[in-house]
Amino acid sequence: MKFTEKDKLEFNAGFLLRRAFKKSRKIMLDRISDYKLTPMQTSALHALVENGPTSQNKLGRYIGMEPGNMHGLVERLSKKNLLTSRRDELDARHYVLELTEHGKEVSEAVIPLRYLASEEVLSPLTAKERKRFLELLLKLT
Repeated sequence: MKFTEKDKLEFNAGFLLRRAFKKSRKIMLDRISDYKLTPMQTSALHALVENGPTSQNKLGRYIGMEPGNMHGLVERLSKKNLLTSRRDELDARHYVLELTEHGKEVSEAVIPLRYLASEEVLSPLTAKERKRFLELLLKLT
């Protein structure tokens, strides 16, 4: 099989996105290691700070986590006393998630670390390239 330049693995979108993701994840894990949290757990905390109490289902969609995995994430964050889960008063089929006081304190510490990790990942780009790159990522998602 003969490949043209554009067919090479190094120009494959999925391959490059995976490599960028792995680099981003490592930087993020290094930044938040003292808090014993995963990047998805910090995403959940960040989303709850931004949006306030929300349903488990809505939070999962917002942070891009599969519904089957959300229960485990919520359980782990609850065990760390970072959030509480209660039945929705309007719809008992749903659970409402809310940050605890400890969760709010931890969020105040990790959200700036998320920002710093993102800045480090994007550091090879100029300010204009960063803006455009993020716009393009949003378009892809």
